[in-house]
Amino acid sequence: MKYTVILFDLDGTLIDTNNLILSSFMHTLETHCPGKYTEQDVLACMGEPLLDQMRRFDPSQAEEMVKTYHTYNVAKHDELVASFPHVREVLTQLHEAGVVLAVVSNKRRLVVDMGLKRMGLDHLMSAVVTVDDVKRGKPEPDMILFALDKLQATAEQALMVGDSRYDLMAAERAGVVAVGVAWSLHADELKRLAPAYFIDDMRQLLDIVQIQSARG
Repeated sequence: MKYTVILFDLDGTLIDTNNLILSSFMHTLETHCPGKYTEQDVLACMGEPLLDQMRRFDPSQAEEMVKTYHTYNVAKHDELVASFPHVREVLTQLHEAGVVLAVVSNKRRLVVDMGLKRMGLDHLMSAVVTVDDVKRGKPEPDMILFALDKLQATAEQALMVGDSRYDLMAAERAGVVAVGVAWSLHADELKRLAPAYFIDDMRQLLDIVQIQSARG
């Protein structure tokens, strides 16, 4: 086995929350800054910590905007989240093969736990690190380093799988090998950043870790 620990981002990597995030942002922006921003403005900063994102749109209202976002996001969560192909089956195979799995997310623990439970992935995770656990979210390395410490693992043992430049930047700063995913809304940008691996199917992780795939 080439890697024994895999850290995953959540949104846009393990769980398709794109519709939920965009809907939550547009509701918030139309509530606080009506007619001023579009979905393209949101896409440009997806992946950053939420408060940082809101400060981009209106620093004077950022904290209230976060509250509006959270209220809407939780209310609409189970309705709007969806699964990505092969995620549950691949994570189950990795788990059964002895690979240690964890999530590192810039989201709050409440919604991370909601998403993992909704998609049936919660029991596969040996650690869940969220923005509530560290002072600095991704792209800083704090979450990854915190997760590795919790798992008693080294950077050399681990992969970081993500869908945004912030995931790849955090991985590099933590000394962890990065994997970008082609189902990202920012796939072209990820390719330009040249992560060690770029996958267009979650099952390719089995090849990277050197576990036999169950593909038919």
